Amino acid sequence: MKYIAFIFCSFFVIACNTKPETKKQTPIFPLDKGNQWVYEANIKYHDRVMDSLITQKIEWTMEVVDTLHHGAYIAAVIKGFPTDLVWYNGKTERGTLVLLQDSNKVYLCSAENIDTLIARIRNQNDSLVELRNSQEILFDFPLTKSKTWGADPEMPQREDSMYAWVVKKSASDTSSAEIQYMTNPDHSIFQFQPGVGITGYYFEHHGTVMELNMKLIRKTLH
Repeated sequence: MKYIAFIFCSFFVIACNTKPETKKQTPIFPLDKGNQWVYEANIKYHDRVMDSLITQKIEWTMEVVDTLHHGAYIAAVIKGFPTDLVWYNGKTERGTLVLLQDSNKVYLCSAENIDTLIARIRNQNDSLVELRNSQEILFDFPLTKSKTWGADPEMPQREDSMYAWVVKKSASDTSSAEIQYMTNPDHSIFQFQPGVGITGYYFEHHGTVMELNMKLIRKTLH
């Protein structure tokens, strides 16, 4: 009887000292190095040389080639952002830019010299406040319907939702959120699913034919 009691007490002590496993929290925008998103891109554009309308379907890969941590900031070096295909003319190379995440906001950072930009982010003595404030806010989470941000400061104040990002639809378990930036000459739409990232991108020029429709077909997230 004492032996059984000893075993029971031993199991009780072990159970009390065993800490439950904590699951890694899934980030809203997974920007770990090595993450990849592959899209099917349907492109329609006017070929000036042939003076004809061209339609083309290609696969396009966006990937995080490096992830940098700077205080509260997370900076993801991105190769092949969807906007690289805007004004596609039969061939294009994947460009490099930086997505800078600060709390609930993601800034789209581009520069003529991307190496200089990355070196600045690596410099822990740089507060990055000036850099952050000079860049475009791409996402402002949570993406709740009718939320707006990023209005063009050079444009007069408008009562409509043009020349600013506006959430047209919130995300659900089965569909992505949609944000739109509408101008007179063109408009862009990003689709975004929390925990997955950008699931689609659409661009259309309202004059010269340029239409781009991208849908996520597979992903690799670490």
